Order: sequence, then C-alpha cells, then structure tokens
Amino acid sequence: MLVEVRRLVEEPFSYVLAYPRPESAVLEARMRQLRELGITHIEFCGRKAIGKLKVLGKGHVGIVLAARTGEGLKVALKVRRVDADRTSLSHEAEMLELANSVGVGPKLIAHTDDFIVMEFIEGPHLPDWLSSRPGREQVREVLRKLFLKCWRLDRIGLDHGELSRAHSHVLVQPKGPGPPEPRILDFESASRDRRPSNLTSICQYVFIRLSGLVAPLIRIPGREELIAALRAYKAKMGEEELARVLEVCGLAKHI
Repeated sequence: MLVEVRRLVEEPFSYVLAYPRPESAVLEARMRQLRELGITHIEFCGRKAIGKLKVLGKGHVGIVLAARTGEGLKVALKVRRVDADRTSLSHEAEMLELANSVGVGPKLIAHTDDFIVMEFIEGPHLPDWLSSRPGREQVREVLRKLFLKCWRLDRIGLDHGELSRAHSHVLVQPKGPGPPEPRILDFESASRDRRPSNLTSICQYVFIRLSGLVAPLIRIPGREELIAALRAYKAKMGEEELARVLEVCGLAKHI
C-alpha cells in the first residue's frame, strides 16, 4: 500500500509515524522533517506489522518503513519511537556512516533526530537464505564476504553489538548472475566505546546457532580448532589471524 506523506497525520498511519503515542505536536514536527528529507510517499510492506499496517521492521528504538523520495528513489526510512530510550537517531546515523567508510551497511542518505534515510536493501535474511539450500560455493562465498565485512568493522574499532544473534541483521542481497551479497543492517546498538567482536560473534552465530542449517551445505569447523583461531584473532585482529580463521572455517581465499 503506497500512501502520500500528507496522509500520515491521519489514522491509522499516524500510529506508525509517532509510535506508540501519535500526539499532534509530535506529528507536526515529524511532518516537517519528512518534507526536509524529501520523502513523499510511504509504502506499507514487509514481514512485521503495526496493527494492520505492514512494516519492514519494528524494534525498541524505531520502526523501519519503505519510502519514496520526490525523485522516485525507493529508500528505507527508520522512524524513532516516541518511547525510545534515546532522544535522537544521530548516534546511529554516525555509526552507520562510519560503517559505510569501509563498505559495510546500507548507504546512509540523510538523517534528522527522528529519521534515518538509507539505501533500501532487498533479500532474504541469512537463516531463510540458508534454508533455501543454495549451492556449496555460493554459501562459502557469502560467508567469506560476511566474515570480511565483520573484520573491516573490527579494524576500525566499531562493534555492531548484535551479531551474536543476527537473525534480523544480515540480509543476502541477490546480485544478478553473480553470487549474492551479504549486507549487515541495523547499527542502533553499535559503538566505538567497547572492544569490537564482530567476527567472533558472527562465527559463533553461523557455526553454532545456525549449525543445523549450515551443516548440510558446508563443513562445520571443529570446535577446539575454531576457538583457538578466534582466540588468536581477538588478540591482534590482523590479516594473518583473519586468514587462519577463514582457513579453519573452510572459507580461505585471497583477502
């Protein structure tokens, strides 16, 4: 369902624009911000729901919607919840911009205190993609790319914070005839104030939490060997340590 932005002050759309308390003053302020950002339409679609309205995502901090700009560009729009534990999305936008600097995350387009406009990414979540039984080489390539992206985040000291339970945070984006591209989403818990653990977290997630999906597709590394490689990696996070982790996981290739 495609709805013009001007209708977001009406029910039931207002509930999404200022969830969960759509007061008039808040709605007016947010409508001004949307106009400044050039958002003209909201497309209610996705796997989550608020009432009868479909949305892309719903979390403790915000609601994620599909939207369109005046130029017709389809984007993802994160809307800060009125009852969020923060007064602005600026920190999340800063963390996403930092991730973008090493080629990770949806591209940040613009932001205000209450909204983040970013690249719209389509594709199944990683567990769903694995459930579709892709080929062995595709699985190896997607996981290798995912691990490399986590390494890049580690190298700049940015910890995602949610990759040990990444069910909703990794999409596998189709790329035409080539192998699909893993995309890491949602940097609302990201921080540079703690030691990064992106690669170790995603390894544990993939080979422990998703082992039932991964094992029929590729070899699961031995537990002790993987722990030793990750322990060495945590100490230095260098290319040699990364290469050893990839080797143990059966994903070795030129870095």
